[in-house]
Amino acid sequence: MEKLVKEFLYYERFGQQKSENTIKSYKKDLEQFLEFIIGHEMIESIGEVEELNIRGFVLHLTSVNITKRSQSRKLSTLRTFFKYLKEKNIINKNPMLLLNNPTFKNKFPILLNKNELDRLREAIDITKTNGIRDRLILELLYSSGIRASELLSLGENVIDLEEREMKIAGNSSRTVFFSSIAKKYLLKYLERKKLKYKEKYNLDIIFVNGSGTRLSDRSLRRIIGRYAEKSKIEKEISPHTFRHTFGVYMLENGMNIHHLQELMGHSSFESTRIYEEHMIVIRRSK
Repeated sequence: MEKLVKEFLYYERFGQQKSENTIKSYKKDLEQFLEFIIGHEMIESIGEVEELNIRGFVLHLTSVNITKRSQSRKLSTLRTFFKYLKEKNIINKNPMLLLNNPTFKNKFPILLNKNELDRLREAIDITKTNGIRDRLILELLYSSGIRASELLSLGENVIDLEEREMKIAGNSSRTVFFSSIAKKYLLKYLERKKLKYKEKYNLDIIFVNGSGTRLSDRSLRRIIGRYAEKSKIEKEISPHTFRHTFGVYMLENGMNIHHLQELMGHSSFESTRIYEEHMIVIRRSK
């Protein structure tokens, strides 16, 4: 069964051109599923899997406190996997055909309040180059509302310091703006980077790791997590938390929701409306 999973992942990565993150997610979900059907259901062949076994897997996920949203994603992975097996004639019957995903309510995004933002700022040692980098990351994420991937792909050529704006490329190409505080730390960081990395200095990469190469998404999440822990913030925050906070903040301060949609690069208006709904709930609770 492990061999079939490897073949499926190879097919999805290179045949279907799925992203590396999607493949990692598939791999994790399928490994968990195989562990369950082999260890709990005593199944030795993928062709033995029936709908009842899938339902048993869902009950198992519930018993170990896996959220409905995560369960839905795992079932989506299994649906793709078994569809592949059926199309390749590896199985005779697809056990996923009659299964529906678990229902779950949309949750409002986690936000940071002013006190929490200030605590995060205070936790950063800005006497060090990496500290200046991390403070810049916080200020850019919060004041511009860009995605983590957009932040990490930034180069100096897309930034207009005088106007305090950035050109974001990709599927949601747009111009975004950043605060005067972000500008202050950007100037400091670029100056310190030139002194520290010298010949390794690369105009196409703003955020670098200790080796002078582009900071990874995993490293960015670790940085945010480290400061959250140091600040004793109990919320489960990520780089995306700053984007959510930006969205609600902008609406609270009078920005038109359609302008916000354009600024955040949302292809769907519904993605932006959740911030408006969250803002209404916040006002009612005051």
